[in-house]
Amino acid sequence: MKVHQLFFVLTAFVWGQGILAQDSIPLSLGDALELALEKNTDVHIALEQANVSEFALREAKGNFLPKLSLNASYNRNIDRQVIFLPEPFGTGGPTKLGFDNDYSSSLNLSLPVYSNFNFANKRLSRTRYDLQKEIARGIRHSVENNTKKAYFNYAIAQEIVRVQQERLSNAEETVADIQKRVEQGTLTDYDLTSAKVQVATAKNNLLEAQSNIIPLANTLKLLLGLDEGDILKLTEPITLTEPGIPVGENLGQILENNSQLKQLELDIELNKDQIDVTKSAYFPTLTAIGNYNYVAQADDFKVADYDWVQTSLVGLQLRFDIFNGTITKNKVAQAKINKEIAEEQRDFTTKEYRMRHGELLSQLRLSREKVAVQQENMALTEEALALSKKRYELGVGTLLEVNDAELSHTGARLNWLQAISNYKSAYYDYQLLIGGE
Repeated sequence: MKVHQLFFVLTAFVWGQGILAQDSIPLSLGDALELALEKNTDVHIALEQANVSEFALREAKGNFLPKLSLNASYNRNIDRQVIFLPEPFGTGGPTKLGFDNDYSSSLNLSLPVYSNFNFANKRLSRTRYDLQKEIARGIRHSVENNTKKAYFNYAIAQEIVRVQQERLSNAEETVADIQKRVEQGTLTDYDLTSAKVQVATAKNNLLEAQSNIIPLANTLKLLLGLDEGDILKLTEPITLTEPGIPVGENLGQILENNSQLKQLELDIELNKDQIDVTKSAYFPTLTAIGNYNYVAQADDFKVADYDWVQTSLVGLQLRFDIFNGTITKNKVAQAKINKEIAEEQRDFTTKEYRMRHGELLSQLRLSREKVAVQQENMALTEEALALSKKRYELGVGTLLEVNDAELSHTGARLNWLQAISNYKSAYYDYQLLIGGE
């Protein structure tokens, strides 16, 4: 290859590597969590729904304020209304009323003096707002939990690919070495074929590991609100950095911060408020009213000459529904049943979470022990692999020993990664259960 061609190839390679590095997004676990809470769709929707509930609460408070309305109308009386008078009054018989043109405007004011519905509806709206805020908090915790899991699942999958790549590279080096020994007559074709089988197996394992990369990357990108083409470069090390699990604390106090349990408690409160709102139909309502009218009638359209009449009034209006069938009674019965259902759901979920708490603590203890065991096993298999290779180079060991040692070391590394994954998954589920960050 000529010098200028070699220079061109090297320049293109360096430029391509620079573009790849520039497009990749360095991402620590903290950065991923911030990005998820900022861009995640579920978090945004939950916050907007909380805003909707806040405006619904303001709407309920608005029922206590006075209402002022202005009405105006014009009527053309084609056939005017009549009144029937007895003969002693005028000509007797039907007498037309009013004029052809009828103008009227009114200003109406109403102020609720007492309304049981307004008070009950305000409590209902406030509870619904509190419930929606708690739902948003729960979704936030769920997204954080899913993001942590997705982050390390993706990181561990990448590490598994690297392990399988090393295994394939070692198998290929073994084939090359055996090929030389076969040519020298120290090994047979059987040894070469066996080594090639190991290469084929390593390739298959590598392909299987690589097939998991894209789905796991897409899962993380969806949680973070990123695009499919974004390239992530995870910077968090795969280690056990989580603190120890608290022991001996009151389980009831631990679960007090659980978002799902709080939502169920608020759902019970919501059903109680719904019962009060439904029962408010049994109570009367009292409203203060004021009315101001400005009217005129004439047969022509000389508005400037009209005699406009002004009338006004103030008063109180009392409304009491004496009987409306059994509508209110049946609505109250429905609301009470919904409250009982919510209480049963709360009790069952509390029992389930208490059991789940014990399961997670057990998983965490066992997973942490497995991590320590596999870490020790990795060190031992690494030492055994080095010794088997040394024996093989000296001619006192066999290829089978090297392959067995290689497989044991690879299996120990994969088991260690799986133990790390299991521990982190259980730890994040535990944090979600107790409502921790």
